[in-house]
Amino acid sequence: MRVLVTGLSTYWGGRLAQSLEQDEEVDTIIGIDRTPPKVALERTEFVQVADAHSLIQRIVHAAEIDTVIDTRLVVDSTVTTPRRAHENNVVGTTNILAACAGPDTPVRKLVFRSSAHYYGSEQDDPAFFTEEMERPHPPRTRIERDIVDAEHAVQDFDSSTSPVKVVIVRFAQGLGPGMRTAVTRLLRMPGVPSILGFDPRFQCIHEDDIVGILEHAARSDDMQGIYNGAADGVLALSEVAGLLGKPLLPILPPWGTGLAAQQLKRLGVAEIPPELLNMLR
Repeated sequence: MRVLVTGLSTYWGGRLAQSLEQDEEVDTIIGIDRTPPKVALERTEFVQVADAHSLIQRIVHAAEIDTVIDTRLVVDSTVTTPRRAHENNVVGTTNILAACAGPDTPVRKLVFRSSAHYYGSEQDDPAFFTEEMERPHPPRTRIERDIVDAEHAVQDFDSSTSPVKVVIVRFAQGLGPGMRTAVTRLLRMPGVPSILGFDPRFQCIHEDDIVGILEHAARSDDMQGIYNGAADGVLALSEVAGLLGKPLLPILPPWGTGLAAQQLKRLGVAEIPPELLNMLR
């Protein structure tokens, strides 16, 4: 395998490259990003490039890349500005797809890390989403809209005449000792904030399993199409708080929730982004 990892400086790009380095079947690993990687890497070659598809395409052809693993998707709106998130998620994804396209492309497999935010969080949603389901409602938040647009671009690429096999994995909330997200910050508080009168379903997946699934998708000849990545079963948020030995704190009102969340942010208590507020409801 000759692998290109996009978003090498992101948490997932770095972790994935470290794991791929231990696989003897992977002959070449090239990582691209705007900034250098944040983790120690031994045999991954870093190329500092923006999302310009012409430059990425030159790398793909020059290195004879057969597998592209796209880890760049921003799924937490607290980590960057809305404009940068859109450029990364929508414009960047389109450029990656363009770099993999063409009748003479050496790429045979594209793995795209997506998110369960694709489905959204609404009160009349089904208890579980299968891969065949579309989201029942239009996206409410900017980050959800970007995720839907990015994934639709990948789906269109998959349905084209391109010879590239495409795997899309929609991951549930990631948890693990190395992760720093809006959800993990919420769960690390002395008490777990919630919305008065709501005890939402919560599903997660360990960070090691996210990396393992991306690797498996890249190696497997049988995997193609859309998959959900999540642990078996589901917990209520009150059960999660109980497992952590913490109280569930219904400090957010059911009306004016967004304004109350902004006040908590101003006070330095917690930053709860809109997509997480929808899940808490």
